[in-house]
Amino acid sequence: MEKVIEITEKIIPFVVPSEEEVQLGRKAEAEIRRRLNEIGVEYIFVGSYARNTWLKDNLEIDVFVFFDPKVSRELLEKEGLEIGKKVLESYEVRYAEHPYVHGRLFGVEVEIVPCYKVKSAAEIKSAVDRTPFHHEWLKDRIKGKENEVRILKKFLKVNGLYGAEYKVRGFSGYLCELLIVYYGSFAELVKNATKWSRRTVIDVGKKEERTGDVFFVVDPVDEKRNVAANLSLDNLAKFVQLCRDFLKNPSEAFFFERPLKIPPDEEVLKIIELRSSSIFAVEFQKPEIVEDNLYPQLERAAKKIFEFLEKEGYKPMRYNYFANDKCYLIFECEISELSRVYKKMGPKFEDEENVESFLKKNRKFKPFIENGRWWSFELRENTKPEDSVEKFISKNWASLGKNVGEILRRDFKILKGKELLKVKEKLAEFLGVI
Repeated sequence: MEKVIEITEKIIPFVVPSEEEVQLGRKAEAEIRRRLNEIGVEYIFVGSYARNTWLKDNLEIDVFVFFDPKVSRELLEKEGLEIGKKVLESYEVRYAEHPYVHGRLFGVEVEIVPCYKVKSAAEIKSAVDRTPFHHEWLKDRIKGKENEVRILKKFLKVNGLYGAEYKVRGFSGYLCELLIVYYGSFAELVKNATKWSRRTVIDVGKKEERTGDVFFVVDPVDEKRNVAANLSLDNLAKFVQLCRDFLKNPSEAFFFERPLKIPPDEEVLKIIELRSSSIFAVEFQKPEIVEDNLYPQLERAAKKIFEFLEKEGYKPMRYNYFANDKCYLIFECEISELSRVYKKMGPKFEDEENVESFLKKNRKFKPFIENGRWWSFELRENTKPEDSVEKFISKNWASLGKNVGEILRRDFKILKGKELLKVKEKLAEFLGVI
């Protein structure tokens, strides 16, 4: 553990904000307070800025504006947006459980979020109402451990595990702070995380660990809530392995981006040829919706297509999905091409009514009896997975997500071979060569 502590101490200068950044934050905070006081509303600063746990070069100020619980949801949303627009120099409306204003002041990112001022977390009217209680619980308990939180955030961010949004499904900032409060330091967290399982329960408020049904970090403000609910099982597993690797060979390299060595085009194409599987992608326009709405739909579409490929007998092995300028669903199947003919099961010979119906159908090949049941040889419309997927999407676009399905209904393209090189980095990652 001495080596681990030595490494983390070396990381501190890379995670602690500079004095200039701190002063900029204070300047923005003072102006926000002045403008809100002028409007005459009650508010609270929350989040990593308020608790001094933000990561270097990641300054963002979160301000929650309180409303009386008797105020209607419509009025809260309307007046909340108006307040945010008055406070910020430039802004855009974003959406969580209800709309809020995200913008900038003196170049600092700021979020102005309306919420109800309730007496306890048990009385919350929307999820955001819980946040001020999180701040109150953490603000004193996190003191003296701020840099431990920053080290954890850096460790997670560099390895693609920081952020609870659906695109990442990793560790939220609140979860990071709770884990540091519970374990006391980054080093202790890493040591204990190597033994976590998918059924580990960490009860921060009661200061105990136990076994449950799923990985569960109990919210000390609301014991029924799992703070780690958005953390995917795969990312939990990745974090546990990351901690094991770090303890075996502590190194500063775990805290810094490692340049990806993406193979040249020819090598990627050779790898595809070597695998002799069917690798293809569905490309389509990106719907104009926020990422937290887009990524669940991409996952739904990819899963539906994967299940279809399984049903059709193409033996799909893996799928992935992502979005940049466009959206992509990538698949790999063991079977590149099925036979034109397949064997279709019919009714048992005792089932006279269904047997009659089965035998009446026009077929190229004569039905036959086998083990007391009627069978027939049928011809497939498509024999290649990408052709089958093209047909499936054209007929079943409505089941692939509200916005994604509508885009797919209008237009999409199947990418094969050299066409896949337009997403070479993601493809190389998908194939396991980077």
